[in-house]
Amino acid sequence: MAFAICLFAGGGARAAAGANELEVAGRVGIGVINQGSAHPWGPAGGIDVAYGLNDAWALSGTLQGSSASVSADKSAGIAGGTEHAVAAAVGVTYTVDILRLVPYVTLQLGIAELGGPLAPSETMFASALALGGDYFLTVRLKAGVMFQYLYRPQDLLSDPRNLGSSPFTFSTTVRLAWVF
Repeated sequence: MAFAICLFAGGGARAAAGANELEVAGRVGIGVINQGSAHPWGPAGGIDVAYGLNDAWALSGTLQGSSASVSADKSAGIAGGTEHAVAAAVGVTYTVDILRLVPYVTLQLGIAELGGPLAPSETMFASALALGGDYFLTVRLKAGVMFQYLYRPQDLLSDPRNLGSSPFTFSTTVRLAWVF
């Protein structure tokens, strides 16, 4: 009974980015940039925008980035510095509205740029796959967590067991979103 009261407390939350609604979110957290045999961790973040086509589907876009410090290793020929990854992508989000908790999955296509001391800078066609969940704090304000994998689609298909053979990033971020 207490569980049911907690779920319904706070009144009527609506679906995230419902039909004809705009949602803007900021994310901050940690991420890993995999470049060759190195896997440095560092800060990650992004800005997400979604426009609801209906209560389940939304068009979505993101601008995101992450960076990680790399220590110099003369024996491996690695200069010290900062490895970075930035990306811009657009796609679709499918939202499942379960009371106040809103789980979702997002698939986006776009452009990513990776660079730093581990390998030459490279701009590539990229895809982003994200799983997340938001909780309505109020009717318009949500807080949640997003897990996102940025990869080259062709590399993932050619080497699915190793999640692709090209450089990629994985991030875990906390989100704060406002539904207009």
